[in-house]
Amino acid sequence: MDETPALDQQRLSGLYKALAPVVLEIDSANKIVRTIGRAQVLLGGGQLALEGQDFRHFIHDKDLPIWSLVRHRLIKSQHVGPLPLRMKNVNGTKGAFEVHVARSDVEDGFLLLSLAPYQGQLTLGENKRPSSSAARIFSKTDFSGLAKRLEAYAATSKTSIGLALTQLAGLGDEAAQANPETSLWALYRLLYDAASEGAAKSLSEQTREGFEEAQRNPPEPEVLGDGKMAEAVRSAYIQGDRETNYVTIAGDDGISESEAVKAAVYAMKKSATAGRAKTMQALTGGYEKRLETAKNQLRAFKKIVVQERFEVALQPIVSIANGKLHHYEALARFDADYYAGSPFEFMCFAEDIGVIQEFDLAMTLKVVTLIKRMRRIGYNVGVAVNISGRSIQSQAFLRHFFRILEDCGDIRHLLMFELTESSQIEDLETTNRILSRIRDFGHKVALDDFGAGAAGLQYLRVLKVDCVKIDGIYIRNAIEDAENRSFLRSMAELCTGLNIETVGECVENEEQRNFLAEIGVNYAQGWLYGKPLPVDEALKLLGDY
Repeated sequence: MDETPALDQQRLSGLYKALAPVVLEIDSANKIVRTIGRAQVLLGGGQLALEGQDFRHFIHDKDLPIWSLVRHRLIKSQHVGPLPLRMKNVNGTKGAFEVHVARSDVEDGFLLLSLAPYQGQLTLGENKRPSSSAARIFSKTDFSGLAKRLEAYAATSKTSIGLALTQLAGLGDEAAQANPETSLWALYRLLYDAASEGAAKSLSEQTREGFEEAQRNPPEPEVLGDGKMAEAVRSAYIQGDRETNYVTIAGDDGISESEAVKAAVYAMKKSATAGRAKTMQALTGGYEKRLETAKNQLRAFKKIVVQERFEVALQPIVSIANGKLHHYEALARFDADYYAGSPFEFMCFAEDIGVIQEFDLAMTLKVVTLIKRMRRIGYNVGVAVNISGRSIQSQAFLRHFFRILEDCGDIRHLLMFELTESSQIEDLETTNRILSRIRDFGHKVALDDFGAGAAGLQYLRVLKVDCVKIDGIYIRNAIEDAENRSFLRSMAELCTGLNIETVGECVENEEQRNFLAEIGVNYAQGWLYGKPLPVDEALKLLGDY
């Protein structure tokens, strides 16, 4: 009897064990047909318990689309990995594994998988998401750098270190008295700005004129201190000599004091604009109900963001010249159990109440992780993320946002950002410096929904961007309306003259596409090329472009 096959199998088994703790063979229907290694330790089941089961039952629900893409990629590729994949064992315990997948040379549609504990960190989940309200921890380097800048500024401006400290903090000359409280507050303000990427410029780069401007227009603190937070909220409305407290301060409902203030302000604005109230009685009549509605929406928002109860959908943006995919726009799709409204309504609420930066951070993290994992599978796909103009104006958001970008050195050419115009941007000069900082990192920046707001041309004059997305309302009406066609042509010519690329939104038919091509628009997005799709479905269609 020839024992060579048995010996070969033993040698192969030994090789697998040297490479990974567990190796699985999976058929074309995702059934586990063979296991080698310590399956009991990693997946909680022995060889006999695992064989015959559907491998997908061991994959975390959120990573099932990733597995679908792996199988799709292996139609043309021989090997995928290493790839981090979240999985669960037979007992439901979750963990992350580093996976290599190879196409079998013996059985058509069969795959060989090696599994090993993943040693890195997936930027997913509550524990990996930086909170925008987290306290800033200053390092010795922060203090050292600030001391050098203070010394240099004091020398060039011929002032004392103490005077330089309060001047640079924007507190004015009169505050430069021997007051420990003022000096400590100035020191904190300077360290906060110097350590934050949100600072318009580093202190070492600023000119004397810039410092003087900071004195004339000192920034307002982001928090309401001195123990007056509760008092401010409780005095939202006082009728006669009876105080009516409409807000539960930092109670057990998961809403912090600062969030309670935002909900109170939001509800009061809604009350003021509803029904054109002209009396205090009419104003406060529906206030309590609107406040409770706002708080419920806020609770849902927090769960959606912190627990990642949303997924990314991708809509293609295609070159008009050759019909090839250029990149995708990332759009959010929410868990219906937490939010059943439209994504647009969700974003408007988050902006109006002042918490949109939380979602923008979560979405950025999710897309960064997506792009990196797609690269490991073999898809080098560009994705654009929407960032609210309100987020750009938040120091807390920018501090964490730029920390995320620091970890994107390998995907800068694939990660783009679209600045939405849904919220009025107040400080265009500072916003432009922030956008320039993003571009200096190597990411392209687009101005979204151009033309939808009255400030569009002013934005384009001040903000230096790589691309402009023309609002779809003009494109929908372009064929029938001569004024819209003239306006579109002017926008396209303006952007061409400024060396800015253009994207036409809401392109639904060939007639619209042909007109955009005629006036020189570079790219198109709309149902003509595809609706927003889940990641695995969108990437499977890559060959169509």
